[in-house]
Amino acid sequence: MKKQIPILIALTLITIGIISSCKKDPDPNDNSTNRIVFGDTTGMIVTTYNTIMEFDEHWIPIVLDLDGDGTDDIKIETYYDGPLAIGEFQTLTLYCLNRQTEILADSVLKESYSHSETTIDTTNDYIITTRDYFYSTCEKTTEGDLVHTSKVFEVFANDYNDPYNVDNPFLSGNVALFKEDVSYSLADPDEVNHTVSVSSKKYIYSCWNFPTDEEKYIGFKFTKNGVSRLGWLKLKLHSIGKRSVVNTELFETAIQK
Repeated sequence: MKKQIPILIALTLITIGIISSCKKDPDPNDNSTNRIVFGDTTGMIVTTYNTIMEFDEHWIPIVLDLDGDGTDDIKIETYYDGPLAIGEFQTLTLYCLNRQTEILADSVLKESYSHSETTIDTTNDYIITTRDYFYSTCEKTTEGDLVHTSKVFEVFANDYNDPYNVDNPFLSGNVALFKEDVSYSLADPDEVNHTVSVSSKKYIYSCWNFPTDEEKYIGFKFTKNGVSRLGWLKLKLHSIGKRSVVNTELFETAIQK
């Protein structure tokens, strides 16, 4: 048994050496500058805001200079569009203003659904032809719905304490964070022929919208002179009134030092 002791000691030393060697090997992913956690302000330059952008015509865009170099990098803006006879509908868009700025997002395939139908009624000697069109980003409403597949620039809605790193997908461009649901009807009467043509349309965008009435984080990667810095926007879209419109509240921005 005494002759075996040196062998056991040697094996023990070899095992210790292997373990020690493994501990010395650097973890290629263990680089704190390559990853952050939403809401953790360690090593971050944080700017706080008390900014609410109203949905109505008196809005002022939110424009952000992320690194404080005097050049604007991100803009969040409300835009209105729609049939003149009906009125305007809100679209809330985030713009990357330069190639240095990329948003934590991905280009994904999503399905939407639509159907149309025509009905003919007679009222007070008038023939009323109604053409209904329905579009939804949520789900089918009839078995015969047409399925549309679209590539969508989707901004990730992140929560406090969610981690991310430079290897996550980032995109630079413009993206609609929110679109107001649209519903309207237009009638075109013909008194000579006693006919009325009605065009009725409804668009449901809510299932592709950024979450509302919750504080969320939008991540970004800012690259300048070959150096990338991570950061976030903390904001909340407030649902207001009977219309499906939102006010945008910005709480803070943060970027790595």
